[in-house]
Amino acid sequence: MSLFLYCGEKGLTWLRDGRLPFSEAVSLMDPFVCNTAVKQSNDSVAVSDSEFNQELKVEYDVLPESLSSLMTFEYFKEQALNNRESIEAKIRQRSLPVVSAISQKQQKALTLLCLYERADDPALWKNYGANHQGMVIELDQSHNFFSSAQFKDASQMFGPVKYGRERPLKLKETHPLASLFHRSEHFANEREWRLLRPASVSDKKISIDDYSVHLHRIPTSIIKSVTLGAAMTIDLKETLMSLLKADLRYRNIPIMACRLDQTQYLLHRVPVDRN
Repeated sequence: MSLFLYCGEKGLTWLRDGRLPFSEAVSLMDPFVCNTAVKQSNDSVAVSDSEFNQELKVEYDVLPESLSSLMTFEYFKEQALNNRESIEAKIRQRSLPVVSAISQKQQKALTLLCLYERADDPALWKNYGANHQGMVIELDQSHNFFSSAQFKDASQMFGPVKYGRERPLKLKETHPLASLFHRSEHFANEREWRLLRPASVSDKKISIDDYSVHLHRIPTSIIKSVTLGAAMTIDLKETLMSLLKADLRYRNIPIMACRLDQTQYLLHRVPVDRN
């Protein structure tokens, strides 16, 4: 199976350099990743007497001996009834589910390459392909550049984004970076995959639109085709075609172009004659 990298004009740079661009996770600007501005529930969950008594027993047992020796548990419990409301609030807070989240600092230390299963999705071209003026680079996802568990002696993660209504919870069996591989069901049509690496292992770091981009050199054999956007300018098309024809690394790869369907909001990829 292939995966596709949507690019703007910068795709020329990635092809010339033989590198792929990884963006810092913070550039996703996804508040669900770092769990910011959470609305607390207005529902008041009842705390049973047994839960309340269990909480008091825990608090009593951790009292210093100098204090516990001065009062029985029953007396401690009687006094605690005056603060029942605040104690119940603490019990409720502790019982709330904790979602998986990654801090802004951690996100700056992690980089992502975002790829997609389709090269003909109009919404992806609009959002990530420079409004149909860019290009799409087809990549061989079976190559160990993606599939290996490690890169330069550092761990890497590669897999599809999971879509749903529920956010991943912070549980023992949940990977600490799970929030980077889960998104709302509203984005399910994107069918995205992500390759995650630490920022420290990149070959080169550049700045684009005030965001850091970390570049990784690739074996060019993983590039399977290049697709031109339906609205690509003549100048960019000529420059790109010249590169693909002249560069020995790309002389044998197929060149495709997007064309609009005559009657529907669909895109078709058609072969481009190299001559």
